[in-house]
Amino acid sequence: MPDHKPQFGTRAAHGVRPPPPANAPARQPIYQSAGWSFRDLDEVDAIYDRALPGGIYGSDGNPNLLELEGTIAALEGAPAALATSAGMAALAAAFLSVLRTGERVVAARELYGNTIRLLDHLSRFGISTDYVDACDVAAVERALGAGARLVLVETISNPRLRVADLPALARAAHEHGALVLSDNTLAGPYHCRPLAHGVDMVMESATKFLAGHQDIVIGALAAAAELIEPARVFAVRTGMVPGAFDAWLTSRSIETLEVRAEREAANALGLAQWLESHPKVSRVHYPGLPSHADHGVARRLLERGFGAMVSFELDGGVRAVNALLAGLRLIPLVLSFGGTQTTLSHPAKSSHRGLNEETRRALGIHDGLLRMSVGVEALADLQMDLDGALRAL
Repeated sequence: MPDHKPQFGTRAAHGVRPPPPANAPARQPIYQSAGWSFRDLDEVDAIYDRALPGGIYGSDGNPNLLELEGTIAALEGAPAALATSAGMAALAAAFLSVLRTGERVVAARELYGNTIRLLDHLSRFGISTDYVDACDVAAVERALGAGARLVLVETISNPRLRVADLPALARAAHEHGALVLSDNTLAGPYHCRPLAHGVDMVMESATKFLAGHQDIVIGALAAAAELIEPARVFAVRTGMVPGAFDAWLTSRSIETLEVRAEREAANALGLAQWLESHPKVSRVHYPGLPSHADHGVARRLLERGFGAMVSFELDGGVRAVNALLAGLRLIPLVLSFGGTQTTLSHPAKSSHRGLNEETRRALGIHDGLLRMSVGVEALADLQMDLDGALRAL
């Protein structure tokens, strides 16, 4: 009936939607909708078949995710990208879309602790992992000789900041029919694009430097479309995709990625050089230092600096670390990294606490090792804060 006026409850439920504006907003809107409407079943088919752009359910086709995935693909130099609910979700989607029962992973010995634990879980499904020194290409080649589906490495390792020779690893892996997946979180696409060095898949814990403000948990995977699409199917089916707001926040943050990464890397180099000469610091790990074991590889592989992460060692273990923390005024203990503010973390008590003491010792992760995520503050202020706390040890 054309003159029928809907009742109160109907008017409240449906509201009044204005027509879409004729001009575009300066910023992408947030598409905070779990469901999407369709004109008819023909449009349903067209959107499912990707003949038309559109949303289906939740984050499947959400414009905020599509914007983020397109941006990440462009930054990584990849044909396609997938945004996930966390960095570990990106790894899980990659593993479970590539690996089959009975297949084998050759993994770097130095990995983020949760990555090691995830690989341990895969052993329940008949997927085995052998750990090797990824900076020893000959050792990787020997491990590949027994057959492998995947080589897993971190561009810059967590927490001792080793830098693997990605082109050499990619050549070795491909000669043996294996794919290479690089966790690029500590370098980020500003400092390294692993796909340009022969790597097949690159993963980012976008929570860290891409999002960059300690307020989002999100991940990303970038690769050729034939590798991304099976991972996308798995991620969507298992709900491993981020919401619209987190995708929007990450896209917003990426706008300042270059400015942040440039300042953070400059600060990190300055602090690493300063810490190396400090009498209370026993050792510094930073690939930008000539004393670093992989400095030559880092100079070939990394662009525009050596990253924002610096690890250093104190004599005295937990006692010395607690004394240092008590003396700091600007730099807090935060069990993550990648924000605009400088923070410290203790790998033995956080990221690698799930490993037994013998394994941690073999990896050089002892109670006196600290990992520092360097932010955008004034370098002199950071030095002053660290110096006051160190001198009190």
